[in-house]
Amino acid sequence: MLVAAGAATVALAGGLTLALTAGDGGPGDGPSAQAEPVRVSIGLSGCGNGWTKPVAGQQDFLLVNTDLRDGDAQLIDPSTGAVYAEVEPLGSGASAHLRIVLGHGSYAFRCVMEEDQAITGPTVTISGTARTPVPPVLPVTQNDLIPIARAYESYVTGVLPGLISQTETLRTDIARGDLAAARRDWLPAHLSYEQLGAAYGAFGDADDAINGLPDGLPGGLKDDDFAGFHRLEYGLWHGQSAGDVLPVADALLTAERGLRTDFPHAQVDPSDIAIRAHEITENTLQFTLTGHDDFGSGSGLATARANLDGTRTVLGLLRPLLTTRLASLPSLDALIATTDRDLAGLARPDGTYPPIADLSTADRERVDSDFGGLSEQLAPVASITEPRRTS
Repeated sequence: MLVAAGAATVALAGGLTLALTAGDGGPGDGPSAQAEPVRVSIGLSGCGNGWTKPVAGQQDFLLVNTDLRDGDAQLIDPSTGAVYAEVEPLGSGASAHLRIVLGHGSYAFRCVMEEDQAITGPTVTISGTARTPVPPVLPVTQNDLIPIARAYESYVTGVLPGLISQTETLRTDIARGDLAAARRDWLPAHLSYEQLGAAYGAFGDADDAINGLPDGLPGGLKDDDFAGFHRLEYGLWHGQSAGDVLPVADALLTAERGLRTDFPHAQVDPSDIAIRAHEITENTLQFTLTGHDDFGSGSGLATARANLDGTRTVLGLLRPLLTTRLASLPSLDALIATTDRDLAGLARPDGTYPPIADLSTADRERVDSDFGGLSEQLAPVASITEPRRTS
């Protein structure tokens, strides 16, 4: 059930609800304008029927799928097709509440049923001065996202040779027994991978081979499937010999070279790119800033900054779609710049970073707050850019 009083929301897979854009309440917020939910039909027959007494303020719609097939229900501006809210999927015979504050304007329900053309129900007009606190968002189509996915694939393809070269340098250090040089050269290679941002979601098993964690592995740190940069980090910073870690470096190089060969033929799901914009920041909060993915190098702050670069890359690709859809984009840009400055301010004179555990309480709280704010502001990006059927 979708329930989100006072804000237009989108129902995503797994029951997650996200506001399309940020907004503040206007006249008409507060007590419900309806004593009982308004029953609205969703289906090819009678789409949008039932909303006959529109008034401004808090709305409570009981959406009922009267069709024989599953479908999505979208509350739209009929003049532009922009979406105020969506409930999806709604099974045949199922119902769900949609609660939203609406003001002066024209509205209609669009019914998008499986394997059939979308239809739009009757237009309903609300008069008065109360404004809707959240503006509608123009739908993004699969065709809008395809060139973004292709641009991202080109970006990754261009980065991989440099990553491999850095890893080859790291492997050479280990082969000649210079572990001090290997510890120095491990970080640039690892950061190059972290900066790929959204790409790792498209790498499948290759990501585990390149940057996996021992979480869930039966043998933990000693499990044979613990591989890649973090396995190498563990060995380099825990006294293992060159002979111990050379096979790890060899396997890492093999995985990267295999990725360079296979990636041009991979299918990057365009919607995954938008999802990663938020997930990169969430992973930074959950794994990096907690020290969970630090196996001795103390490089969490450098990794966090690389992840921020990855986020910027993703947003840069999505910007043509977000500029007219995400009202908070300027404040998001400002917060990214603030976060980057805060991280840069923690660097030592030689450009390296102290371990996260060595930060003062104030510095630690500031970085956590920056990334927490980013996670919150990035949350709507995936819902806004989720491809939607409109016909």
